Amino acid sequence: MTSPAVRAPRSRASRAGRGALVAVAALAVLAQGAVIAGASWAVANPRPVTDAVTVWTTDLDPTIERYAADAGLSDRGRFLLAASLPQILPAERFEQFCTVSAPGIGVLGCYTLDDARIHLYDVTDDALSALEPVVAAHETLHAAWDRLEPQERSALVDPLESALAALGPDHELVERIAGYEERDPDSRIPELYAIIGTEIAGSATDGLGPILEEHYAAYFDDRSRVVALAQQVQTLFAQLDEQLRQLSARVDELSARIVSEQQAYRTDSDAFAADLAVFEERAATPGGYRSQSVFLADREALIARQDALRARRDATNALVDEHNALLVELEALNAEAAALNQAINVVAQPLEETAPPPEGAVETDPSGG
Repeated sequence: MTSPAVRAPRSRASRAGRGALVAVAALAVLAQGAVIAGASWAVANPRPVTDAVTVWTTDLDPTIERYAADAGLSDRGRFLLAASLPQILPAERFEQFCTVSAPGIGVLGCYTLDDARIHLYDVTDDALSALEPVVAAHETLHAAWDRLEPQERSALVDPLESALAALGPDHELVERIAGYEERDPDSRIPELYAIIGTEIAGSATDGLGPILEEHYAAYFDDRSRVVALAQQVQTLFAQLDEQLRQLSARVDELSARIVSEQQAYRTDSDAFAADLAVFEERAATPGGYRSQSVFLADREALIARQDALRARRDATNALVDEHNALLVELEALNAEAAALNQAINVVAQPLEETAPPPEGAVETDPSGG
């Protein structure tokens, strides 16, 4: 009578790139560079003449023209975008203009105050195509803020704070804005202005309030278009993040269950082996069994225990198979998250490591055969 080994799950050490889950940077994909955060927002005078000359003498990149259309920018919004001489840059060039050293922050654009230009990160992943018009519109609002008079900015502070408060204390924007403030307290209102204008939908009744809705209407023919694009991308990252967390939790749950089953299996297998040895010694000893019926009863009881152990082994091995299949799925999903993070210029931020996996196979061969 034998009870074959229970297979061991693949160890976490064997998982390519799986030392820790990749945290999807859903809350920071539109973060701006330190160039804005560290600069003064005060501008002495508007620049209508300079802007007009720039727009009249410069052809806008057709790709950026498409961003403007997709974002629902108005003529005024398009004008400010063009006046900011926007350029789409690959990673190595983009970092010359827009930088921020913070894990989990995806810097995709910035408006540099010294030259009043917009710089856009070249997002090449087709799954994130909706993101580029949002970033372009976001930076356009920074250009708009740069041209507002001090009294116009002051008049927007309370409506912006009210719009943020209306989202509730648990809204992700609260934490995001706190991150901006931590780097530069002066960035709070300018960033609220750009983010709320491009990411926060108005309700069917009063929107963000008449002051903000009327203000943003100068830059958007249909602001709901850019908000929809922003929400599309946020949903993509939120769903992927939730999939990662749920899958990792299931892997950890199975790991813990397998460890428990293996430990119990070892204990019961050892007990079975000991009882089997006693039975075999007794059966081999003359007079050990004086009754055939008692011998057969003991033998049948051991066979039943062996069959039960084999059933438990098979059930545990099925859990191992499920664990390993989920591990492969988790690796693929983790790679997808890493690729998306890279596509949005994010340095991956690991989540808390999950529970250690079961280690080592359970080997039982109580009959010695």
